[in-house]
Amino acid sequence: MDVELEVLITEAARSEWAPEPSRHLAEGIETHIVGPLSSRLKAALGHDEASQLARVIAWERCRELAVSRPAAGVSWGYLANLVRWRLMDAVRSDLLRRQRHPLTHEPPELEVTHRSPLGPHLERIAAELEREGLPAPAARSLIQAASDGPPFYRSTVIMRLRRAGARGAQAEALAWLLRGGPGRPSALARLAQGQTPAVVFGDPVVRRWIRAGAGRDLRFFGRRSLLGHRPAARLDRVSAA
Repeated sequence: MDVELEVLITEAARSEWAPEPSRHLAEGIETHIVGPLSSRLKAALGHDEASQLARVIAWERCRELAVSRPAAGVSWGYLANLVRWRLMDAVRSDLLRRQRHPLTHEPPELEVTHRSPLGPHLERIAAELEREGLPAPAARSLIQAASDGPPFYRSTVIMRLRRAGARGAQAEALAWLLRGGPGRPSALARLAQGQTPAVVFGDPVVRRWIRAGAGRDLRFFGRRSLLGHRPAARLDRVSAA
């Protein structure tokens, strides 16, 4: 893909981030940003973690650049530098946290007060959760909390979701949707690989993840859950805000 970044951002913003222009921009991000990521950053953060964080940062910056651009314009190199600086900062921050908290597996994290726009694939997953009955603010808040890494190990994704208000089975289901597991790619990975939403969300296993993620599956992973007795992670405080 050699379409200029400014053109892709303009087309996506002009269409109010419709699926097709957003997909073109996402493909450009994969080609120009995620693919050429430094091997050192991948080694420091983990291949999957670095790639996922690069996607989130790049999409966030594109949304910001659609509103306000530097006078000199933007290019793929400009965006790559922004992403690389953020990833390097993530590596340094992670090292500092581990030095300050050597006895903890996961250092304390500050509450995230700024919620960035989701990427096109994450938006699609949020829409599916909303169709299953999870309020839109809650779906977006949980997905954003899960993607606020690194690291992106399933255990840490689940921990971030629990901190954001998801209950046990709900947090596990959302982690499967976004992170997957051994032998079972996530819904996010399948969408990023080019599978159509109809195929991905038509998969009975993914549908079960969606129902559990929305708080509707009482026996997810073979266990009873409190999700049927009390609304799961509706995050009324988020809606009220």
